[in-house]
Amino acid sequence: MVHTHAEESLGANPADAALNPADPVAMGLSDSHAAPGRPVVARGGAFSALRYRPFRLLFVSFVINQTGFWISHVSLQGLMVELSNNDTSKNGLLFFSLFLPAFAFAPVAGVAADRFDRKRIVLACYTSVMLCTLVLALLTATGTITSAWLLTIAAAMGITFAFSGPASMAIAANTVPDVELPSAMSLQSAANNLTRVAGPLLAAPLVATSRFELSFGLYAVAALVAALLTAALRIERHVAEPEEGGMFARMASGFEHARDRQPAFPSLVTVAVLSFFGVSHTVLLPAYAAELLGDKAMFAWLVAATGLGAMAGALWVGRASSQVGLRSAAKGVVAYGIALALFGATHHLVAALIAQVFVGYFYFAVMTGLQTLIQQVVAESKRGRVMSLFQVCWAGLIPFGSLLLGFLAGPLGTAATLVASATVCIAYGVGMAILAPRWERV
Repeated sequence: MVHTHAEESLGANPADAALNPADPVAMGLSDSHAAPGRPVVARGGAFSALRYRPFRLLFVSFVINQTGFWISHVSLQGLMVELSNNDTSKNGLLFFSLFLPAFAFAPVAGVAADRFDRKRIVLACYTSVMLCTLVLALLTATGTITSAWLLTIAAAMGITFAFSGPASMAIAANTVPDVELPSAMSLQSAANNLTRVAGPLLAAPLVATSRFELSFGLYAVAALVAALLTAALRIERHVAEPEEGGMFARMASGFEHARDRQPAFPSLVTVAVLSFFGVSHTVLLPAYAAELLGDKAMFAWLVAATGLGAMAGALWVGRASSQVGLRSAAKGVVAYGIALALFGATHHLVAALIAQVFVGYFYFAVMTGLQTLIQQVVAESKRGRVMSLFQVCWAGLIPFGSLLLGFLAGPLGTAATLVASATVCIAYGVGMAILAPRWERV
């Protein structure tokens, strides 16, 4: 068995002890953590999780891989725009192919993350991503890429992302004691959004000059480096608890666990609504840039603006002195909807960029807070399965929302579709803010 070693330089600090995710005391939990309800834990600073070497390695590998992902993601959209002559329905199909596997396979991936070595799962997924992007780079460089090939490879990448998600989130929680979970979750989200800024900015000149093969090649290199760093990660190997029943029974037990550990279930519902009607609006960014801003290449800058705000939102959750609750998340959904409505209503570049900064801020403040909340109330033995439900609600519903918004934008128009989706978010947020106290008292 490989054991976790906290940062050697901490000396006699209690954080030096090996982290045993199966031991609530060693993980910094209160004794009540084993029972349903929210644990009461002290909080470190926004950056305190970086004191732990395992998390630092994971953090750096995550930054490198996600930078490659966002370069590739923007380039996938840019390439589909060229291949389809900026057809919003085709861009919706691209998102559908890329994110549908998260809906279909994430529950299975959650069971796998609770039964097998999570580190090996992540390494296998990095290898798969590297192979997919190398194929994309080759097809693009030789001029043989087609919409059908692009959708097929996007689906293959989506399957990889579906299996890496629960294992990656579970590993992040295993690299720090529970007292540092808010810091770890916020830093991971902040890193994701830092790369949402850096990735599109790096991709913008490649998209503008149609050098898509370079984008996909960069992602392949990033996945390789991330795999090497993950291989050096020293964490205690997760040992599955014996359970009766087959795969479907284990999937059902994860759902039941989320339902019993309130407020996990309403938090998952909030994630689902915000993803379906909120984050899915990104499928319309190329059309928005072309129709309302007059330059389709500006969508990369819109993505970067979203990432800048999202990074700030994620860090705010990590440094907040009070624990994020369901009601505060609901208020964040309302604020998100208002920012998205303002974005859909403007035709000016500066106003659009500012609106997207606020869209990103509230989106990831809500998502990071809810992920932290869920991670704190679930048991280690069910963590992979519950976080797979989080992935289904977050990424798994994006293909359906993207497909819907992509097709609605045709008859309704891009601006009207954005405002309509924002209105749904506002209405849901108001309702959840009213109902949240009944779950928070559980």
